[in-house]
Amino acid sequence: MILAANISHAEGDTWWSGNLELDNPASFQQILVNDPISLELGGETFAMIVDNKTLERNGVGRPRFSVAVVSPTARFASPRATPMERIWTSPVQARDAAEEAVGETIQWDLLDWLIPGGRLAVHNATPMDVVKTIAEAAGGVVETLPGGTLRVRHRFPVTVPGWATATPDHILTDTADNLSCRESHILRLKVNRVLVRGYLPQSGFLAMELDARPDGLNRGRNNFELNDTAHMLVYSGPDVSNLAAEASTGLLQHGQNQVLHLTQDVVFSATNTQTLDKPADSIDSIIWVGNDLGALTLESDRRTITASRSGIAIARITYTTTAQTWNLTSPGGIHGLEEIPVFVRLTGQSGNQTQDGEIVCQRGQGDHPGEDISDPLLATTQAKLSRGRAEIDAGEALQEISITCIHRPGILPGHLVEVHDALMGQTWRGKITSVSHAAEGPKLTTALEILRHVSAAS
Repeated sequence: MILAANISHAEGDTWWSGNLELDNPASFQQILVNDPISLELGGETFAMIVDNKTLERNGVGRPRFSVAVVSPTARFASPRATPMERIWTSPVQARDAAEEAVGETIQWDLLDWLIPGGRLAVHNATPMDVVKTIAEAAGGVVETLPGGTLRVRHRFPVTVPGWATATPDHILTDTADNLSCRESHILRLKVNRVLVRGYLPQSGFLAMELDARPDGLNRGRNNFELNDTAHMLVYSGPDVSNLAAEASTGLLQHGQNQVLHLTQDVVFSATNTQTLDKPADSIDSIIWVGNDLGALTLESDRRTITASRSGIAIARITYTTTAQTWNLTSPGGIHGLEEIPVFVRLTGQSGNQTQDGEIVCQRGQGDHPGEDISDPLLATTQAKLSRGRAEIDAGEALQEISITCIHRPGILPGHLVEVHDALMGQTWRGKITSVSHAAEGPKLTTALEILRHVSAAS
């Protein structure tokens, strides 16, 4: 027999968790960790598994037999799940990738969008990590339904401005439901404008240098006369586009590409990865000077190289690279100066600007900008809008309210609730962020954490 039980689920916790107190030593002994348990509270059934067992006795009072329980979806996370290594090299729908990671159907109540190939890659990640990464990219959260099914939904299923007119999922009144209420005023950072992009601006490689090759375009020269032309080489990574260059004086023009064969001694210091100085089109030859760490693989950024195993070694690598040329012709003279300095500035953009370009999400005047958001999984406008709305909704004037009421079945985080407050003489609405059910003998209660929208003057 169960003497007492409590079970709760908060937004961001992914699954239900709780504790059961038993009165039967024999039943306690028979229960094993990871055993499935079907828990019924007030007519609502929760699928759970045993997470832990605790026996407390002091020789005087009655022993306490406690069983910690969690939703069966805990098997997708550490320590139960085996970490995975995976790159989705082909384009994949967000929902398909998430369901593939956990190996079962997910109740998907979030926008579904196409993730380009190569964008979703995980290292030492659990299946739950994969689902959360995908969901959070578009402003979603992962949770578990009472029956044990994973659900992905928007952090705000109804926009905050829409709370006033939407049909509430639950109505609570002081006369029939509410037992206690606690509210606090917390100063929040208002956000009504965010910039969302589908790429990481800092990920690109871009470098410029004077062509100092003896047989190069400058014929080995590094000093130039007035009216002379200096040739520069520009190297860029695969994700860099829209290159542009400006000079403080003189005429700057884009020239023909140059194919170069470079040789570099790469030192491995108890590791199996290192970086080439320039992006490589291909690796032409490898000479291990001493220890041999096996075959080398050129990664997608075209600079990172990975050896078959880790160690201390030096590899002499010859590789082919392509450089753009920019040609600077200096003026004949400025104010009679015999020598003049020239500054050249090179810029570029990283990411696929056509597919991953940035958008601005704004509500109202947009006079309170939040931090810029960059996520390579966001390759569609609708996915960016979904993420932007979540950030703006979270930046509304929201107050935290705690209510304890008579047991309410079927209530979940994310639900919209309408509360009739007799003491304050008002009716208000908010989003549920946490649900806790407690049973002690015949007494059943539900505790809720709610976000209420308040005016700036409140």
